[in-house]
Amino acid sequence: MQSSFVLSLLVVAAAAFQQEQFIPWYIQHEDQPTDVPGPIVDLDYARYQGYYNSTFDVDVYRGIRYAAPPKRWQRPESPAINRTAIIQATQNPPRCPQANAAPLPPSLDFDSAIKGDEDCLFLNVFAPAGAKGLPVLVWIHGGGYGAGSASSFDFSYMDQTVGNGFVSVVIQYRLGAFGFLSSADVARHGVANAGLYDMHFALEWVQHYISRFGGDPNEVTISGESAGGGSVMMMAMANGGADGTSLWKRGIADSPYLPTQPNFDDGITTDYYLQFARRAGCLDDNAPINLIEGSIFRCLQDAGTYVLQNASAYTSYAAKFGQWAFIPVTDGTLIRDRPTSQLLNGKVNGERMITGNNANEGTYFVPQNITTEQELQDFILLNYPGAASHLPAIMDLYSIPNNITAKFETDGVNPPYATEVSGYAVGWQQAANNLYAETTFVCPAYWLADAYSGNGLGLGGRSAWRYQYSIPNAFHGKDLGPLLGNPADTDNQDEVFRRSFQQIWGRFIINGDPTLPESPVVGGDNVAAAGGQFWQPWGGLQGRGGGGGGGRGGSENKMLDLNVTNAAPYRANWTVVDGNSWEGGRAQRCALWASIGGDVAE
Repeated sequence: MQSSFVLSLLVVAAAAFQQEQFIPWYIQHEDQPTDVPGPIVDLDYARYQGYYNSTFDVDVYRGIRYAAPPKRWQRPESPAINRTAIIQATQNPPRCPQANAAPLPPSLDFDSAIKGDEDCLFLNVFAPAGAKGLPVLVWIHGGGYGAGSASSFDFSYMDQTVGNGFVSVVIQYRLGAFGFLSSADVARHGVANAGLYDMHFALEWVQHYISRFGGDPNEVTISGESAGGGSVMMMAMANGGADGTSLWKRGIADSPYLPTQPNFDDGITTDYYLQFARRAGCLDDNAPINLIEGSIFRCLQDAGTYVLQNASAYTSYAAKFGQWAFIPVTDGTLIRDRPTSQLLNGKVNGERMITGNNANEGTYFVPQNITTEQELQDFILLNYPGAASHLPAIMDLYSIPNNITAKFETDGVNPPYATEVSGYAVGWQQAANNLYAETTFVCPAYWLADAYSGNGLGLGGRSAWRYQYSIPNAFHGKDLGPLLGNPADTDNQDEVFRRSFQQIWGRFIINGDPTLPESPVVGGDNVAAAGGQFWQPWGGLQGRGGGGGGGRGGSENKMLDLNVTNAAPYRANWTVVDGNSWEGGRAQRCALWASIGGDVAE
């Protein structure tokens, strides 16, 4: 029964997923003319000249090389010295080769969907004119570790909202098989997690050079959404937490994407490695597989780039529905443990963290044809086969107590909860949507907040804050528009909401405190809950036991709910809630997933 159900999932849901998966992962601004030169910045190995953006009073530098053209599946290296001419930093860098999520779309154009340049380790810098010693934001783009680029992101509106108080850096890193190919063969002859090494190397670049743009290397905040938020989590875990604050001090993980994290040489990573090798012409189906002597790896190193780009993309398209083939792994060096273990033991870098989620994170990644309890169980076993022995406990927490037919958004505090109804789905379908959202985006945000909570283990002076973006239709990625766009461009939230949201991030980047100073009810908008007297730091420890959570007050983990009034014109209606009991006991469900994390990862 399971096999026929799986087949129906892939066939029936493929078309709908292709239409919906590429929701706004990003926000892009209309760029300014580049005929007004900016200052020349000397980086020792090269000199760059950007341009001045008069709309935001910002000097923009696009396409700055931070690493040499990468050697396949090796650590990044410093750029070669090139001082013969001043490089015009006015154009976005070439994107890395792309590899999107399964399933394969009905039609596919190589140039628009896949083609990239392996020489893609560049970044963009946006510096307020005359900047000196300003805090720094480093943005890591999302896209499932397989898609995206720096060109789509610009924090100028947010920076303007907080008085041009920070310098921003948007980085690129290797994607798909180029960044996350893994197996014992890769580890023996190169490195797994090459894309994570790129991020780490970019942060080292920031330490060395951001002062040349007016940034303060001692006041760095790393941030990202989806896989970018997951990357913040990976950088928090890097080197077992031994980096401390040497590369960054604060982090913002927005909808942190944590698919199952296998070991570098697990069966699933090895299988994708072999699939990739076959598609690249480096492994004959009839030949014996030898992962010791390295001939497969050498063949991949020598293969043509477009052959590898196609192989990377098509291997990812063959992954499970809504997922990517190439993702971070536990490599034993840069990433030494699973998040469910390391985070809940408080072994992290940095000092302060914000973690945020959207109300409907899972919808785009789950086939929308699940109608029975058995189909939900099949969905769980397909995506988390290692959790089979825990299925009774899982089903107990994700059961459907009501026969609800109308779709509506929950308030998170009173039943019914998001475990069974949303504005998009009801019943077993919503149970699947919520389960995937919690395992992949929400619980990782809880665990990350726990790692920085005041009650954590050995975390002297660390703090964390949690929020949820809860406006109607708050699907994955929908918060990026109000967060990065023009605050005056309102949709189902008004300008007060958008400006206040941007201020939360901006104030945290500048001074390490996301709370708003005085936020009264103004013109029907209520953002007062974001004040420090209400939105207090996360207490933590909810994931280490039965989901109790001994927060600072002893009973609650304070979470800011970013919602709007029930009817148009939508006004901000923010409240502080108990993150433990939210949506009928989310902390308890996250505690279960933490306890079985090792099984799920296999």
